[in-house]
Amino acid sequence: MQDEVRSANVFYEAATGAGAVRLLARHLTAAWPDLSGQTLLGIGYTQPFLPLWEEQAAFIVAARLGNGTSSSSRRSSYAECLIDGASLPFPDLSFHRVLMVHALETTQASRDLLRAVWKVMRDDGKLLLVVPNRRGVWAHSDTTPFGQGTPFSPRQIREQMRESMFHVESCGTALYPPPFPPLHRSRLGDFIEKAGSTVLPSCGGVVIVEAVKDMWGGLPVTTTNTCFDLVRQVLPTG
Repeated sequence: MQDEVRSANVFYEAATGAGAVRLLARHLTAAWPDLSGQTLLGIGYTQPFLPLWEEQAAFIVAARLGNGTSSSSRRSSYAECLIDGASLPFPDLSFHRVLMVHALETTQASRDLLRAVWKVMRDDGKLLLVVPNRRGVWAHSDTTPFGQGTPFSPRQIREQMRESMFHVESCGTALYPPPFPPLHRSRLGDFIEKAGSTVLPSCGGVVIVEAVKDMWGGLPVTTTNTCFDLVRQVLPTG
């Protein structure tokens, strides 16, 4: 896990990583333009993205999955910690917003992690999830954090969110320039991002999902036998 964190640090400090942050930041801030007075939890490796709301949010926590010591390459005003994805060390209903990047695809217990997130989110809270797109180029490049773990298709991530009692409000793709430094220069990267979203909307490097709690998802049906009286008599056929 420490090697993965170091690799992520190196990637985001390089030109390709900085270009990826710049392109993804537009989608993230479009979804959440103002978090004034709200609490924000980042799960996975979210340090490059949390500064988008650092001056707005009332309280921010960067929680990283794994063992060892917390590590960040920049000084920040928010708290950092290590977590066990199956049991988050926060009270229920603690956070207005939860951002997950480099988290769901790398854990062996993705459903447990989502259920734990469901518990710590406020009932009116929102989850913003960024995962590698199975059809995208980035998922096949193991030199970037987006090439680690198991990628998802939009259909697969929607289904997993539904099973974890989340209602998906929006689902789209982003990060169309391949992971090569020259393609992430400002103007060229912007052009490829815009063209890709128009011409090949299913082939972005990541899937971005915004979801809310499904308060009416219900509980699984029990397998106990239940006896009840029929209103009408049922006659055998044949």
